[in-house]
Amino acid sequence: MSNGYRTLSQHLNDLKKENFSLKLRIYFLEERIQQKYEESSEDVYRTNIELKVEVESLKQELQEKQQLLDKALRTAESLTNHNEAELQRRCRERQQEIDHMEQVLETKIQLLQEEAQLARSEAERMASLAGSQSHTSLLSLDAPMEDIPEDERPPSLLSPFNTNKDRLIEELTKELCSKEALVTELSGERTTLTLRVGELEGQVQELSSALLQKDKDVDFYQEELGQERLRIEQEMQSVTNVTVLPSISPVQSSEQGLVNWAGGSNSHPGDNHSVALPNHP
Repeated sequence: MSNGYRTLSQHLNDLKKENFSLKLRIYFLEERIQQKYEESSEDVYRTNIELKVEVESLKQELQEKQQLLDKALRTAESLTNHNEAELQRRCRERQQEIDHMEQVLETKIQLLQEEAQLARSEAERMASLAGSQSHTSLLSLDAPMEDIPEDERPPSLLSPFNTNKDRLIEELTKELCSKEALVTELSGERTTLTLRVGELEGQVQELSSALLQKDKDVDFYQEELGQERLRIEQEMQSVTNVTVLPSISPVQSSEQGLVNWAGGSNSHPGDNHSVALPNHP
């Protein structure tokens, strides 16, 4: 019993010494912290304010950049849509012009070919009729008048009739030549229009290529803007996550750290750790 009491008393004295040593260390640490706080508290608050101002400034700058990027993207999309619609309209107009020219040309050539064929048929018919009449006249000249039946005898105006036929044949021949010349001219015009159609088709191809290139450019710039927007959003997130120095007393923070560090002592949550220099028991 006596040995146990002595052991417990010795252990209690050891704890008191350790407690005194810890309190002494806390006292000197508090003194140093208080001195450092008095010297640097103004710098801490100034730094805190400067950081807050810098963070707000960066936020505002990033928001302005974001707005500019959004505006640029909307403008690019608007211009692209306008240019694409304009190119498509011009392509449609060129194609309609090509179709119309081809249709008109084919119709003209077909009508002239039909007219030329009719004129040729009429000339051949008149030539055949004139030949038949000439043959009849020659037979009437070789035979005596009394041997020719009355219904086959040539009238006295046979010569003027033949003259009219010859003139008609000549006119039809001239008209046929004129039609053929017109067909030849239209064939040349067709060749010219075919070349023009080729040029228009080339323009349509160029417009289509330009439209395709515009689409590629739009995709490229949209991707660039998207990457820039993502970068700005990441920067804004980084700025938002900046930790500003808290406006608390460094003495309080240090006291809490010392209490945690000296947790092995017989202190309780209600104890006052800001102590004066203790007396040795």
